[in-house]
Amino acid sequence: MRQFYQLLYRLLYNELAWAYDAVSRAVSLGRWDDWRRAALPYVRGNRILEVGFGTGALLPLLSSGQRRVVGIEPSAAMQRMTAAKLTNGGKELPLVQGAAQKLPFAGAAFDTIVCAFPASFILDPRTHREFSRCLRPGGRSVIVEVTLAEPGPLLNILFHLVFPATPDTFQSVNEAVRGAGFRIKEHVVGDGRVRPLVIVAEKLETV
Repeated sequence: MRQFYQLLYRLLYNELAWAYDAVSRAVSLGRWDDWRRAALPYVRGNRILEVGFGTGALLPLLSSGQRRVVGIEPSAAMQRMTAAKLTNGGKELPLVQGAAQKLPFAGAAFDTIVCAFPASFILDPRTHREFSRCLRPGGRSVIVEVTLAEPGPLLNILFHLVFPATPDTFQSVNEAVRGAGFRIKEHVVGDGRVRPLVIVAEKLETV
């Protein structure tokens, strides 16, 4: 099953990138965009980096006001889709192709780093060490996942078929985040049985 999910994710981020938004809306019963926007109230400052921006739906929302927003994404297919989407919307934002584990930015370059429904890079301790390096002291990373707020036997099965994360997955993320010198607060927001889980990781001033 794990290999199936890995193959599916690889296809959706590459050959089948054109289908990513439709698949995301289908598996979330139309709530994917609302879940993604759960990150917005937790964004602080004017220097924002979105890591793993996918099809770029969140970038225009992050760039409101005087914010300077940069996006980084490893998939060339997602880069092309997002560039076209931004151009059609009259937006010009810098897009970088690269990996979360080796961010090509100077230290303390950002106030907030955002990841909405990140891929497996979010489990890698190197990712969070890079976040720490690129955030100013007191800056934060904002990670959006989903959680089952009202479990039931059938719903548990369906949820874990669609969203294969386990309690061990979230534990691994928390350990990697804390190991990089962050203080964590978790927020379950919205309504419904499946809700966004917003992990806010604040970089300690002394790091």
